Amino acid sequence: MENPPEESTTVPIEKVALEREWTFWENYELKERDKNIDWSALLKDIFTFNTLIDFWQFWNKYPGSDPQNIFYNGERMRYFFKEKYRINAMNLFVSGIKPEWEDPKNKGGKIFIMEYVIQIKTQVSDFMKIVENEWMKLLLSLIGENLEQGQFINGIRFVDKTQIGRKVIFRFEIWFSSELPENVVDQTKTKYGKEFGCPGIQVKSI
Repeated sequence: MENPPEESTTVPIEKVALEREWTFWENYELKERDKNIDWSALLKDIFTFNTLIDFWQFWNKYPGSDPQNIFYNGERMRYFFKEKYRINAMNLFVSGIKPEWEDPKNKGGKIFIMEYVIQIKTQVSDFMKIVENEWMKLLLSLIGENLEQGQFINGIRFVDKTQIGRKVIFRFEIWFSSELPENVVDQTKTKYGKEFGCPGIQVKSI
């Protein structure tokens, strides 16, 4: 994946157009439980793009491009907006598909789950940098259509599953459509494990 062009550079649109249109989503959780919460408000689409130029313009300004800005960083949880939401997941999905099990286009598919875990006493910032690099590699490989069986991927998620005081856990989820051939699942899982430094990939059916 090439570096983002300078703003003054003129680039033909066909050289930066992506094969598919993508939408970035955030998942939220409340600082305090509220029985009256509108659960639909805890998932929000924040940006849609179909060119590399648009992606980099968004990414260079988006706080989540550095996960330490939004996820647990070893010292504190961060909360946003007047509702005191915590961002606990970032999602990149093909436009028109929600990062939800209930979306018809996800039904019958599979989720590859990769977890990165350290004990709380370990240097969290160093760990986060490693995970951030793997996330960036996954994200760019997806929009660049460079992933094994990538044509069957509906989207990816980066989830903060940290257990405060015990473990820092970050999870990548790769959501495949029902069109993924069953006979390539094990082979694809092994390849992803090697590529993203997580050999123990779990597979769940939707």
